[in-house]
Amino acid sequence: MEGADVVAAALAAGTRPQAVFLREEAAGELAERLGLEAASVFLVSERVAARLSTLESPADVMAVLPLPERRPLGSLLAPESGRDAGSLLAVYVDGVQDPGNVGTLVRAALAFGASALLTSPGSADLYGPKTVRASMGALFGLPLFPDVRLDEVLRELPGATVFGLAAHGGEPLDRAELRRPAVLVVGAERAGLSSAALAHVERTLTIPMALPAADAVESLNAGVAGAIALYEFSRRSAGAPEDPSRRPPAAQEG
Repeated sequence: MEGADVVAAALAAGTRPQAVFLREEAAGELAERLGLEAASVFLVSERVAARLSTLESPADVMAVLPLPERRPLGSLLAPESGRDAGSLLAVYVDGVQDPGNVGTLVRAALAFGASALLTSPGSADLYGPKTVRASMGALFGLPLFPDVRLDEVLRELPGATVFGLAAHGGEPLDRAELRRPAVLVVGAERAGLSSAALAHVERTLTIPMALPAADAVESLNAGVAGAIALYEFSRRSAGAPEDPSRRPPAAQEG
């Protein structure tokens, strides 16, 4: 992982890096800020940092972390998880291969209170450098389940409603009944939902766009679409009205 904010998130979550590489120019400030143990820290020149980094301009800090242990699917609703079966919202990433989009979905899932995020086989690696960077450390705050089939997930969540995001033809998101427990399936921008996922989707949701935008923008990318849908689930949970037209009239002065 690369970048001070992401490394700080890992350390705050209790993860201990196997090695940390600091650029010599910023080493003193970063070592103090991150509270790094000297034994695991290596100072590197700008030239070496450029060789280590996956970025065009290397970050001041890079770290190597052990891969987390794979969680069993049964832990989705295990008593020790503390997750309530009735309010569960799981995000299922269906064949999204762009690591930036997958990282964005992880970040949005944590921000809007999702219970877990799962990826299908063939989706971008949850722990690849670009995904980790796009998540901005959010993957340390959310249960993640990589490379699982949707039918396996649903065996663990028999009462969940399966919602699928589609660019066109679904119920308008702002007017749909969003009930929990739920699994929100997000597919790739061009390919959409896979046939394997569609076999389990019960309700298809579409994000309405303003009419002029609809002519110029065919669809939203997976990260943006998923974030909007997650916000809507979160908003409803906070007690906001499902349909703006049902809001009570504003009080009249005088």
